[in-house]
Amino acid sequence: MDRFIRAGTIAAVLGGLLLAVGAFLQLLPPHYEHFSDEVVTGAFAVSSALRFTGAILMTWGLVAIYARQADRAGRLGLVAVVACLANMALQGGWMFADLFVAPTFAKDASQILDGDSPGRLAAAAMVAWFANSTFVLLGIATMRARVLPKVCGIALIVAGACTVVPLPVDGPAFEVVIGIAFTVAGVRASTVRGSAQLAAETPALSHPTA
Repeated sequence: MDRFIRAGTIAAVLGGLLLAVGAFLQLLPPHYEHFSDEVVTGAFAVSSALRFTGAILMTWGLVAIYARQADRAGRLGLVAVVACLANMALQGGWMFADLFVAPTFAKDASQILDGDSPGRLAAAAMVAWFANSTFVLLGIATMRARVLPKVCGIALIVAGACTVVPLPVDGPAFEVVIGIAFTVAGVRASTVRGSAQLAAETPALSHPTA
């Protein structure tokens, strides 16, 4: 289990970096007037692949970050990690669609990508976007558990809170912030040895001397 957790914190770091890099690529020119023109480019394919891979690694990282503090995080920690995993399922599905579904739509049904989203699709996008705020719960649970460094909890809070703050930037810029913040959380979590930390905090039993 310790090996899984250690590898998971590394996955958190790599996943956050891949998400940030992939989202940053979408901010670079050229900027297309129609989304259907962008999704068929090689740059968009690379960006989507990085983001999708990053989301998979971040999901593993979430489990590892929670596992390091599961005994101390309490009910809030359990609720938080379940909510975060549900969020990553939404984000992963969205990024999967960007990578594999959108290019097909661009050729056969470009109006779906370029026009106004149908009500159900627009609602799904809104839910997926605000679901990122679940990181705030895990950040609070992390700070309350006092097992991982405080910076880890703060970084998770930043990753979740940035999505509900109105900023004058495009959507990919928020993913850059989320990726960097998650990377910081993974780096700080990796500095704590899970079972060793708990053992160090457990009072040693006294034995009578001979």
